[in-house]
Amino acid sequence: MPRPLPDLIHRALRQIRPLAFETNASFIERLAGAHHLTTSELLTGLRIHPPKVHPVRERDYGPHARSEFYLNTGARARIAQYTGIPEERLTRALPCWTEHRDRGPAGQARAGGAIRPSTLPAVIGCPHCTIARTGYPQAVPRYLPHHRLVCARHRTWALGPHTLDGRPVPHTHALLHQTPEIVRAHLTHLRLTRRRGPDADDAIAQAARITEYWRRHAPRSERVWPLRARCLAGAGGDGPLWEALAREAITYPETIALAGLLIRKPSTRYHRTQPGQSHPLHAAIARLLNRRWLRNPAHYPADLAHYIHSAPRHPADGTVYRHHVKPSPHADSNELTGLGYRTRTPGRATPAAGPGR
Repeated sequence: MPRPLPDLIHRALRQIRPLAFETNASFIERLAGAHHLTTSELLTGLRIHPPKVHPVRERDYGPHARSEFYLNTGARARIAQYTGIPEERLTRALPCWTEHRDRGPAGQARAGGAIRPSTLPAVIGCPHCTIARTGYPQAVPRYLPHHRLVCARHRTWALGPHTLDGRPVPHTHALLHQTPEIVRAHLTHLRLTRRRGPDADDAIAQAARITEYWRRHAPRSERVWPLRARCLAGAGGDGPLWEALAREAITYPETIALAGLLIRKPSTRYHRTQPGQSHPLHAAIARLLNRRWLRNPAHYPADLAHYIHSAPRHPADGTVYRHHVKPSPHADSNELTGLGYRTRTPGRATPAAGPGR
């Protein structure tokens, strides 16, 4: 039995609405697909000049950097008119919607834009939520803030794009069904963000840098993080691979707990130490995280204050993005071998991981 026409119209309209924090390129691609067009055909039909494509410089962006479509004023106006969505709403939903700088007086240049690598980290949004919003299982890249990497409803963690020996790793999400402590930490994260605002964002950014240092330099007596990695990998998965792949999720409960301590004692964050010298926070951190080895100054950075950095923010509205990533990525920032993972067999590209990733 054919579906009623109003239902089909509603389905199409639901599909082309922008998702919060979606990339421009993803929205335009979905818009073209909703009308059974290629992106090029859509731009031609809207009289938008083909965008200028900037080559990817691997030394700055890495070999698999995600490209973004930056539109000038004329192109943005035509897409807004075509979709019937006000530009104000598109600006709120799409973080890079107004990032293109027009040359000369606004409105006089022909409608067009440019395609170049994005300087903001994008992840694939929760697939279950995407299907509910769009009606299709199409992956939607989004510039998710760090407090939205977790989908508590569907127990997923959005992983960023990673490479292994220069080749992309086809894992976009970690499943959190066996790690309820990560979901609980996410709820604490949301409360801190609501109550403390930018102070919480910066404290979590600082805590994440420190816990990542600990993960990379943890002694063999550390058992919690390797166990958590095996839970995220699933049955038959490669735990060491997921220790690097899901490093943010693995240390997330400790990151949020440490951030709460840094918020309560802000002055101690800037206490400088010499190598091997005890810091006022060492004993408190060891008790809080239930790790005796953190009492030893040897397990801390030589200068704890060196790891104090603010969270990367969007220049227009101050939106905080993923806490461990700098606005300008480097070629090896998500290379798993650079994050401590070593392949079991030389030349093997991607070891087997858990199902459903």
